[in-house]
Amino acid sequence: MRSPKDGETAACWTMGPDRRLKFLAWALGGVWLFLVLRAAQVQLVQHARWDHEALLTQSRRQAISAHRGEIRTADGGVLARSVANWSLAVDPSRVTDPAALTMVLDSLGLVNATDFGRCLEEHAESRFAWVSRDILSEATIDVLLRRFPALSVRTEDKRLYPMGRAGGTIAGLVGRDQTALGGLETVYDAVLRGRDGAEVLLSDATAPAFQGFERTVVREPESGADIETTIHARIQEIVLGRMEAGVARAGAARGLCVVTRPATGEILAMVQVPSADPADPQTWNGPNLCVRPVTDSFEPGSSFKLVAFAASAEAGLLDPDEPINCYGGKRPCPGGRPITDHEPYGVLKTWEVMAHSSNIGTGVLAERVGAERFYRMEKSLGFGEATGIPLPGEGVGRVAEPAQWSARSLITMAFGQEVSVTAMQMAMAYGAVANGGNLMRPLLVRAVRNADGSPRDTIQPELVRPVLRLDAARELRDLFRRVVTDGTGKKAEIERLRPAGKTSTAQKFIREEGAYSTRRYVASFVGFAPYDEPKVLCLVLLDEPTSSIYGGNVAAPIFQEIVSDIWPFIAGEEAPPEERPVVWKQRELDARRPVPAVDGIAPALAGRIVREAGFRPRLLGAGVRVMQTEPPSGEMLLPGSVVTLRAGTPGDSGFVASAMPDVRGLPLRDALLRVHSAGGGARTQGGGWVVSQVPDPGAPLEPGALCLLTLGPDSSRAYMEFLDSERRTSWAVAAGNSPAEPPR
Repeated sequence: MRSPKDGETAACWTMGPDRRLKFLAWALGGVWLFLVLRAAQVQLVQHARWDHEALLTQSRRQAISAHRGEIRTADGGVLARSVANWSLAVDPSRVTDPAALTMVLDSLGLVNATDFGRCLEEHAESRFAWVSRDILSEATIDVLLRRFPALSVRTEDKRLYPMGRAGGTIAGLVGRDQTALGGLETVYDAVLRGRDGAEVLLSDATAPAFQGFERTVVREPESGADIETTIHARIQEIVLGRMEAGVARAGAARGLCVVTRPATGEILAMVQVPSADPADPQTWNGPNLCVRPVTDSFEPGSSFKLVAFAASAEAGLLDPDEPINCYGGKRPCPGGRPITDHEPYGVLKTWEVMAHSSNIGTGVLAERVGAERFYRMEKSLGFGEATGIPLPGEGVGRVAEPAQWSARSLITMAFGQEVSVTAMQMAMAYGAVANGGNLMRPLLVRAVRNADGSPRDTIQPELVRPVLRLDAARELRDLFRRVVTDGTGKKAEIERLRPAGKTSTAQKFIREEGAYSTRRYVASFVGFAPYDEPKVLCLVLLDEPTSSIYGGNVAAPIFQEIVSDIWPFIAGEEAPPEERPVVWKQRELDARRPVPAVDGIAPALAGRIVREAGFRPRLLGAGVRVMQTEPPSGEMLLPGSVVTLRAGTPGDSGFVASAMPDVRGLPLRDALLRVHSAGGGARTQGGGWVVSQVPDPGAPLEPGALCLLTLGPDSSRAYMEFLDSERRTSWAVAAGNSPAEPPR
């Protein structure tokens, strides 16, 4: 067999050009086929898997905050409400001029320059930082976003407290992290909060997730329920004003007040001074967030004499005219110093012992009743136990059992030493005397309503237990009336209402010294009116007053002012249904409401008024006044409808002259804001809330025209007196008489 030559071997192992091209074509075809098959596998077989991976890298899931329910007052006011508003954020990596941005934000009061500079450095990698989560105006947001692309906004629910300090402590607060802080916000947090929804946000690599291109809602949020309280908004505001003035006048460290309806236990007002201001986070401290009438215990002093007299009346041992030896104002007592009175009384009748607040005489009554009956009456009136009011941190005070008493305890407890109580306990105990002998549970929340207005829960007045016989309660009311007419409570007198009550001046026990102070006192007055058929009860307490230490001098006058001012509201509840004050009723989702009149008003203010009315404003044009609204003012629309505001400037074609806004019933600040915004000036008479205006609402208002606003003090009594004077004037004019001489 022949061996191949060298040339033949090279020919066999060397591939020609055609064969190389074929090989390359087959190789490329194989790669292409592999890619097609792989693409088919990814697109068809593994589509769900890779789609999920893409979502993980391009999106994030976040909660949609549920709309927090409202806390409302019995007369239609709002203690707490959530509104949708913008929060401002920044992407530090997109800030091109940090100095300019910082200067502008600092000038608007949104940031502290030093802190903001540090914030930009700390969040440079995360590319996101909050600038402000407070309430921001449309104008501010618009200017900032136009000038600084690094800024962005996100809509959030923010909590507003329209009554400010007047309602802040009762309602409580919600922090920026949506944590409830005290008050009803804490107790009813689960009810108010609702259930958060969820959404998926898609974004690219250049934008924060909350600025994504697409949002997909995967679960709708469920709004929280609303809380309807027994608080009366105007009464609450009046009480706060009177208490602030009274605390300042007395030079007291603090003060508190509770106003109730004794027949039902409803809390009409509850105030403490000082208190938390929802608009000032600096006041959100522990003492201010505590509802002091409920949480704080104190030695009551003479107001606790109720127990000895109630035990005597219930046992049939009370004779108002029986003489009692008061030992000339000083009586030896075992186990300590003698018992003294503020005046050296000799023999007093029983009613005089109450009227003149004799410690010695009250001790004699307590000894006659005995320890067992006295202790049983203490507990029956609710002292030493929680009242059950739905507020956090309720105190129970201290009432020791007889086995723990010393030889002098019965006598000293009779005039309010060696015991401690809360203001709420004291108000409920006196309420039992006022309503005929029944201890009621404090009623603060009377209804919980779903977001659509339907009732979820209704709370009725609750009787804790009967305490006194009807005739015994009547005897006590008569005695308390004599305190006002003939005793220490004369400054609480209201002639037309005939109030009854009890003054108290309690020495504060200083634990560090182990003795009662001769300089620090708690002065109080608790009373009800009218004494023979009580409709309202009011407790006023001042801690460490300096102008006078006596409750009859500093607390009783405040009681007189408060009850006088709020009485028209109390009396209004007894009026026929068509004359009663308007109260909040069940909300209806389809309830239409009128478009507010905002023609001639500055666009920013007009937008706020439209939002407050429940609509969504849309501003068109640039100008200093709103020249037209679409739909026109007065047209009935569903809440949430869009109202277009067309702005213009005087001299522009189509500009509509300003109209006088309706400012009746507004506080002076809001009234002036609306009048000035409409281009007019204002002259005022009186102080408080606007009760009449000239020109009338809707009348043409020339630029610079002077408007007359007549105001009355923040009380319905002043408003009713104003209306009465208006009627008398009209009668006089109609009769041809001088307005100063109304017909009799």
